[in-house]
Amino acid sequence: MINDELVIKNDISETLLITLYMKSRESKKPDPIISDTTACQLVEKIDYDFSKFDKAVASSVGIAIRSRYFDDTLKAFIEKSNNPVIVLLGTGLDSRYERIGYAREKATFYQLDVPEVIEIRQDLIPPQENESLISSSMFDTQWMDDIAKAHPEGNFLFIVEGVLMYFERDIVKQWFQNMAERFSQSEVLFDVVNTWLRNNSHRHDSLKVMDARFVYGCDDDQEMATWSNKLEHISTKLYSDFPEWKGVGWAKVLLMKLIPVVKYSARMLHYKIK
Repeated sequence: MINDELVIKNDISETLLITLYMKSRESKKPDPIISDTTACQLVEKIDYDFSKFDKAVASSVGIAIRSRYFDDTLKAFIEKSNNPVIVLLGTGLDSRYERIGYAREKATFYQLDVPEVIEIRQDLIPPQENESLISSSMFDTQWMDDIAKAHPEGNFLFIVEGVLMYFERDIVKQWFQNMAERFSQSEVLFDVVNTWLRNNSHRHDSLKVMDARFVYGCDDDQEMATWSNKLEHISTKLYSDFPEWKGVGWAKVLLMKLIPVVKYSARMLHYKIK
């Protein structure tokens, strides 16, 4: 597979190559936002036309900021938890497990994605001793029941990165409700786009060269809390909250300052399941 052209049939799954390339690209800068040696190695091995993403500066900076923020939040969660169980949903070819260093030794990890992607991941990033792969849609409930049963005393953190915006609102809502029923005293890290960006995903700097499009737009950070009384919003982070965002260029920075719908077009949310 490594020496052949990598073909992913599912349009949504193929977007994993955007995030992989952007983390590799940022890692090679003199003062990188994120350091991801695995991403760099995989981009060199995989036969794919990554050059079509070369002009996607905002995606490059944004994905690096998001990945680092999720990494840091994950490490803090592991440190504060007695029995941390980390579930990375729609994991793609992300190497978060490698990036977080020694913190990974204190937790149990699950990497979940659809069968097509898990087969690729198994070949390119084989799981370590405390890491298991789950070949499933994140919206199925069997895997939820299985890991809840396997870790009755677990402190769960679920990370859903670059995924939810590709699915209908009702599907996303049902997922949160299913999770809330099964994983009390857990946390969820995820990102969303607003309806303006959803409606303009054909102009998105990296997505415009792909077939996938955003489907779900969230304009209210409290929306998930209305879906279940067990769901509670902890925090929201904007990309412009991070000083590294200036790397997208002064024009985009100014645009975000002047136009609220652009400023809030993409956010990173942290929720608790009570």
